[in-house]
Amino acid sequence: MTPEQLLNEWGAAWVTKDEAERRRRFEACAAADVEFIPPDSRPALRGREELIAHVAEYTAPWPSGVGAEIDGPVDTHHGWSRAVIRWKFPAADAVGCEVMQAVNGRITRMVVFADEYVETQR
Repeated sequence: MTPEQLLNEWGAAWVTKDEAERRRRFEACAAADVEFIPPDSRPALRGREELIAHVAEYTAPWPSGVGAEIDGPVDTHHGWSRAVIRWKFPAADAVGCEVMQAVNGRITRMVVFADEYVETQR
């Protein structure tokens, strides 16, 4: 997958409420030993299974219909990519920068920097 495809698949895995779909999407885009470093006080996670369990718990209170989209170009070199991601909630957008390393078409590391919340009129 291209970096754009990996980021789109990663975002779709986070926002789906369907457990089987979440697993399928993470299996498609993330290495078995993926490392995820969140933008807050949550500890870093290692391994796809730990990530899947974390995302299910963390996103459980999110309303249905949350979306994730790449906001601008993806910058890539030497197996690393970064992009601004816009997480679209019903009343606000959460914007951040995601930096990932990909090897053999799978995300091996993801570091997230949260930037801002923007209230919207949807």
